[in-house]
Amino acid sequence: MKKIFIMFFSLMLLLSCNNNSNSSENYKNIVLVQGAMDIEVDTMIASLKDVKEERYGSWSFFVGTLEGKNGLNKVIVSRTEIGLVNASAATTIGIEKYKPTVIINQGTSGGHDINLHSGDIVLGTNIINIGAFRTEKSENSIQNNWIFLDDVQRLRDENNNFITNMAFHSDSDLVNIAKTINYTNGKVVEGTIGSADQWNRELERINMIHNKYNTSAEEMETVAAAQVAKAFNIPFIGIRILSNTDLHNEDFNPETAIWCNNFTIDFIKSL
Repeated sequence: MKKIFIMFFSLMLLLSCNNNSNSSENYKNIVLVQGAMDIEVDTMIASLKDVKEERYGSWSFFVGTLEGKNGLNKVIVSRTEIGLVNASAATTIGIEKYKPTVIINQGTSGGHDINLHSGDIVLGTNIINIGAFRTEKSENSIQNNWIFLDDVQRLRDENNNFITNMAFHSDSDLVNIAKTINYTNGKVVEGTIGSADQWNRELERINMIHNKYNTSAEEMETVAAAQVAKAFNIPFIGIRILSNTDLHNEDFNPETAIWCNNFTIDFIKSL
């Protein structure tokens, strides 16, 4: 009887271990994909199978699966809410809870490049905090000679040494995959995504930021997600669609958020 009990206990333990592994090996990728607003995540959530919502603090994560050309992907859609603090918090929680192998930050943005129009997509080969600057003492209330405050993008290595990051970068392999996606609502270009808790519509200011940082578009989350992903050494890509551009008097088009979602879904399927 004792022998049977031991065998039964061992079998149950083995089954428990197998179930607990939930085997990430069964998934081709574990993808954490982010959008700040409902409109920036709803289409992606609808594309998933077996979706369940999990909530931590103010941040919601929609966990499901998406079949890709190379196998089944576990996909966690993170509604980060708007702004750098929200994005950094949601990214950190997402990493700790779900152990993603890829992080995607995507959504709408405002245009900074005269060559781009509403509907065009920017792949963030460079990602920078355009709200991080200091000015010299002056009698003038507004200066255009801002000095980039790179301290806010600084990280530490395993030896506690500072690592300066003048910009963050999307993973080159992920960018190359994104460039293969068939997209018909505009151009897909590599460029610089500028992030700040700002919505700039003054043409002089937009042009000043563009001339200083070579920005293609501005938004409010990508650099925060990119910085956290870099700290955890997780491959990252920023994908931003121009929803509006005052350089061409093109007002916000909510449909662009859906276009960006569909582009991102196709991208995940191609991983």
